[in-house]
Amino acid sequence: MSVRRITINRPLASQAPSGRAWVRRVWLVAIVATVLLAGCAGGGLRHESWPGMISVEGTLYAACLGHIEAINAETGKVYWSFPDAEGEKQQPFYAAPVLAPEVGDHGMLIVAGFTDRTVYGLALGASPAERPDEVWRFEDAGGQYVGSGVVAEDMFLIGNGDGRVYALNIADGSQVWEFATRDRVWATPVVVDDTVYIASLDHHLYAVDLKTGAEQWQLEVEGAIAGTPVYAQGDLWVGDFASKLYQVDLDTQSVSWTFEADNWLWATPLVSGRVLYVADMGGNVYAFDTETRALVWDAPASVGDVVRGRPALAEDGSLLYVPGYEKGQITAIDTATGTVQQSWGMTLPNPGRLPGDLVLDAERLYTMPVLVAECVQAFDPASGELLWSSPEVSE
Repeated sequence: MSVRRITINRPLASQAPSGRAWVRRVWLVAIVATVLLAGCAGGGLRHESWPGMISVEGTLYAACLGHIEAINAETGKVYWSFPDAEGEKQQPFYAAPVLAPEVGDHGMLIVAGFTDRTVYGLALGASPAERPDEVWRFEDAGGQYVGSGVVAEDMFLIGNGDGRVYALNIADGSQVWEFATRDRVWATPVVVDDTVYIASLDHHLYAVDLKTGAEQWQLEVEGAIAGTPVYAQGDLWVGDFASKLYQVDLDTQSVSWTFEADNWLWATPLVSGRVLYVADMGGNVYAFDTETRALVWDAPASVGDVVRGRPALAEDGSLLYVPGYEKGQITAIDTATGTVQQSWGMTLPNPGRLPGDLVLDAERLYTMPVLVAECVQAFDPASGELLWSSPEVSE
């Protein structure tokens, strides 16, 4: 099967910061350097960045650093890895894979590499165990892919470290349009009707036309936006590195309300009905009523750790699971009261760290720890018991 290749090099977008913005930029560069350069230690790849995965009908598709893996969600068995060529140079995959179920006979999995700056279109087989075929690749971007993308109107939209968002034709990987910001784009684009909302580290939120990529309007906030905005109750909720949560009225294209957290907001918020859950990097977790803007709990819940990854909500809505980055532990919070459930979970001998988003299905809660041999771990959502690890590591 032929593979479509597109190759163009682009310069990295830049912006000259000053004053307070310069201080924040220094901190941001320090975080990125700590996370990414650590992988060079020991002369080989180590899983130390913010990995991503998705759960699709009993199969996990996970960015396991050097490969994308398809994993049986019940047992942890690896069905296949991409790339599979012997001797092919390893590269980091950080962005969560994206499924386009309507493409081809059995759907297409779209994955983005970090170092090679390439997006791959993989045609899935009739069963999850069947190895996919690479049908196209897009190599136009000038920077790395950190955040994931989204499928909309037969296009795949993804931000890049060169400050651009690329809209690709899902069928063949050709570029439909691109939109340039003034700094890196780590957040996943958000599509509402015929508009794409793009959050950038340049302190701006952009609204562009879905079909053409033409800018409709832009909104400046105080800090860099690394987490993906969330659409809820007709508004867009955006967190930034100035520790601010913004409620953006899409009709007036303006900020209608602002909340100041105790620390930077990086994790993507989570919405359930009228309740919006937000975790800051100081380990504080807030719950808001999106209609009244009132705090649901008397005080923020505290997980006692840095929170970078997106929390997950139990199927019945009773527990909110929050990943702790430095300690590598999940904290379960009672959503009715905001209290931490001390009886939930287990202490692992070597938990690693948890920078990535949690993934939950009807049966299990999944993490992607870093600084350890395990790529994916599955837990019982009711008790916090570890069910399996992939690969299985002997003590």
